[in-house]
Amino acid sequence: MDEEYRKDLQLWFGLTHASFCVMPRVFMEAMPPEWQEKMAQLLFEYSDTIKTDVCGVHSCFVTAKDGNNRFMRMPEDILNYRHPRREFIESFLKK
Repeated sequence: MDEEYRKDLQLWFGLTHASFCVMPRVFMEAMPPEWQEKMAQLLFEYSDTIKTDVCGVHSCFVTAKDGNNRFMRMPEDILNYRHPRREFIESFLKK
């Protein structure tokens, strides 16, 4: 893929109407150390730049939906970032 294409945040979101980017911590912490360092720098830069409470929003929460768009319980393996199961993480890695 063209590297210039990968620098456009709007293209990353595509044609979706998504207002948020949600990434499970358990997967982020499974990424290589170099990636984690770059991501941490970007997140700190974001926090240093944006007043996230400006609209009175203190926090948000994430819900899960299945393939039929029905609400479902968030899988425990996604929530359990402190003790991730290696086989669970590996089952999601693109090879």
